[in-house]
Amino acid sequence: HSMAKVRAVSGATNAEFAKLEASAKALGRTTIFTAAQVSELQLVLAKMGVSADEIVKVEQSILQLAQATDSDLAQAADVVSSTLRAFGKDMSHGRHLADVMASSFSNTALSMDSFSNSMQYVAPVAKAAGVSIEQTTAMLGILANNGIRGSKAGRALRRILTDLGATGKPVGEAIAD
Repeated sequence: HSMAKVRAVSGATNAEFAKLEASAKALGRTTIFTAAQVSELQLVLAKMGVSADEIVKVEQSILQLAQATDSDLAQAADVVSSTLRAFGKDMSHGRHLADVMASSFSNTALSMDSFSNSMQYVAPVAKAAGVSIEQTTAMLGILANNGIRGSKAGRALRRILTDLGATGKPVGEAIAD
């Protein structure tokens, strides 16, 4: 039933759908997640317009991120894909972002929920200011370590980047100063 939803939303060809289904079954057998949970990840990515081939390439990284952070697969897929989209990047950067997120969540007080809540506020401004996903994530980690998390951190960092942009210097240069 869950794979039927993936098929309907993804618009995958028969061959592409066979790959998605085989992948969900294989990951369901070899990871802590069930095939139904993997199909939920696939459905979220398909709704975001991610192709079947891209889904198969990135789903293992998202599974590892979800496992490392004790997160729901669908949530992890949503956060990865929406963050990439906010920064104007495609899913070919999904593995790298999942690694950046996992590292940050392991080494700072940042969590999946606080990252997601922060990014919805800061990502568009960070992208416009030329601040990378990695830099933005690092700054959110520092804020989280100091007790500022979630939407509060996102709004605070958005304001900081906006104020730095108003100096007339490139934001990266203003941060270095």
